[in-house]
Amino acid sequence: MKKTYFLSLLLLIFSCTNNKTKEEDNTKAANSIKKEQETVVKADPKTYLVGDWKEHWGIGMETNVNSSDLYKIVLGTNGNLSITCPDKKKFAIDQVLFDGKELSFRKQNKSYPKGKFYVYYRLKLHDDYNWMEGPITNNKKQKDYVKWEKINTTEEKR
Repeated sequence: MKKTYFLSLLLLIFSCTNNKTKEEDNTKAANSIKKEQETVVKADPKTYLVGDWKEHWGIGMETNVNSSDLYKIVLGTNGNLSITCPDKKKFAIDQVLFDGKELSFRKQNKSYPKGKFYVYYRLKLHDDYNWMEGPITNNKKQKDYVKWEKINTTEEKR
């Protein structure tokens, strides 16, 4: 009788321990899946801007600008955006900010004969990621409206 009681007791102990192990395994598996789901990384919105863009002036209004500059936007390894105008070295672009929807920056015309001349841009990115548009203002308080068209995508990162 003692042997049967002892064996029953052992069986009861092992079956309880075994259930806990299964419960722990199930909990660990569920937590692992949850962590994997939480670590899904969304694409950095800045990557949508990377590439070459063509500027269109006077959208919906009169303008005295009749050129369409080409710009290159690059995402650096430090995570910062930089904008250049490869065909026109006279432009220096700084104060580049992007909040995921709107790109703003300052462009200086370094060859302007009457001192410093700045143009301030605020371009809203369209949902298709192929167009940006918005107002610009220069330091002489003149206003205009531009639209940028994405003309190709560049995988290059600096």
